[in-house]
Amino acid sequence: MNKFVFVCPMHNASETLPRLLHSIHGQSNKNWRLILIDDVSKNGERRECQEILNSFQNFSGGNHRTSVIWNIEKKWEVANVLKGISMCDDEDIVCRIDADDALCDLDALALLDVVYSQTNCEAAWSAHRWGLSDKNISAAMPEGADPYKTPWVSSHLKTFRKRLINGIPYENFTNMNGELVRRAGDQAIYLPVLHNTNKRLFVQRALYSYTIDEQGGAVYQTADAKFQKDEADFVRARGYVSSGKPWETVVK
Repeated sequence: MNKFVFVCPMHNASETLPRLLHSIHGQSNKNWRLILIDDVSKNGERRECQEILNSFQNFSGGNHRTSVIWNIEKKWEVANVLKGISMCDDEDIVCRIDADDALCDLDALALLDVVYSQTNCEAAWSAHRWGLSDKNISAAMPEGADPYKTPWVSSHLKTFRKRLINGIPYENFTNMNGELVRRAGDQAIYLPVLHNTNKRLFVQRALYSYTIDEQGGAVYQTADAKFQKDEADFVRARGYVSSGKPWETVVK
């Protein structure tokens, strides 16, 4: 059976965590685990998140599937995601999700189970909902296309066999400052994975509800968002780095 592992960084997420947990615990396919990585939330937020997790354990009995890492120093997105991925087995299907987002289909894993089982794909992403609208920027990628040179169509829900990321050189995950990417983690993680896969698929059904503060198309207006765009542009322009130390030997 396919085993799904949600890797989810979070920061001050007590307001949105219940929605995320409901969407995962409610999945019709129960063959999942959840790895939460708290990136130094405020003390009050940490207590609230722990209380929320405890309440889900009492309500659903499903918290035996949940692991939580409480960082004592801030690591930012890519370091946190790679830490979660390092806790997965090679054939696990990694599912990237953020703590302020949620699944919007309770059969999401059931559908992905069929996709991975019947097509032998190694990476698959889905359509999504953008906030409360029906906007969606995910789409199929042309056969044989270089993901670094193709418009960003692999937005949400991003999934892949864990073995695809094994041995990828560390430099692929760094930004223009030589540090691990902080904001543009979606592309920094998924582009090298898509580069390495032999079979990738787009699932047209919306499986993911993406929360965004900048509504109405006015994206990349805040300083954080502009820095995210700069990181993404740098990663894409650099392309895939084929040699160097594997990330597993550098990221702890």
